[in-house]
Amino acid sequence: MPLPYEWTAKPVTEPEKPAQPGPSDPTPVARSLLALNFGVFMAEVVLSRSFVPTPGVKMQLGASYALATLGEGRWETLVTACFLHADVVHVAFNMALLWLAGPLVERTVGSARMAPLYLVAGVFGNLVSVATTSLVHGASYGTFLVGASGAISGVFAAAMVVGFRVQGWRGPLTQAMARWLAFVLVFGFLSTLRGGSSDNAAHVGGALAGGAIAAGWQLRYRYSAAATRAVLLACAGLVVACVAVLSIREATDRFATMMLSERWDYTMRAATGGRCRDAHDGLLAVERLRGPMESLRKPVEMTCGHLNDR
Repeated sequence: MPLPYEWTAKPVTEPEKPAQPGPSDPTPVARSLLALNFGVFMAEVVLSRSFVPTPGVKMQLGASYALATLGEGRWETLVTACFLHADVVHVAFNMALLWLAGPLVERTVGSARMAPLYLVAGVFGNLVSVATTSLVHGASYGTFLVGASGAISGVFAAAMVVGFRVQGWRGPLTQAMARWLAFVLVFGFLSTLRGGSSDNAAHVGGALAGGAIAAGWQLRYRYSAAATRAVLLACAGLVVACVAVLSIREATDRFATMMLSERWDYTMRAATGGRCRDAHDGLLAVERLRGPMESLRKPVEMTCGHLNDR
């Protein structure tokens, strides 16, 4: 499988001129994404005191928990989950793939396209994953997703589409990116068959989003330096806003970082201990994720009375 390399093939028509933010660093977005992903993973390690971050820390830093994403409108986690990883192998593998394709795409189409590509592909991949798991597993689905692989699948798909538009299907760039994208998708499916936790829905969703985005690019259009700065600031602002929303939720909702089983246990302990307000709050927190839960509501109300009576 050939490695991606600098684009040298010439199209039949006038060659496209890559849009660059400046001559000093043609790939600031790819480098920043690498640094941010590694930095967030180090935060996971420090908070977990382990190179295998704990579920609680992942939730605290913005993992997308499907039940809460849908039941509580935790849409900000569709963004924050793109920068979290499960362990050292996970982050190393994803960042190696990002480094293969990211700089090539950014040099070719410019930073003002690379940054939105990563975010949109990642968010759409995570959204497809949440929707798929909700439809397949229903309210019983209780795991969460982390990882940049959906966004990276989008980057590979975008590179493949750009190669196809300029070089045709037999072009070296197109073929190389198609092989790497196939590798990511097939590796994910094989990992799942062997009992792994690869998120295939996110991979497919991210790839579809990345390909669609690249199909709509006007490759000859060159963003100005001012426009590039504006796009990059908007992307950075979106990430910061999502982190801010995440932080506010965690500061105001004691259940924000709890999964369904943890909320259930909290509620039962509160009811058994006579802490009725806590038990009622826990019951509501559980039902936000699963809807009416008579199996939990009945013991809580037998001990603490009806919610409307508190």
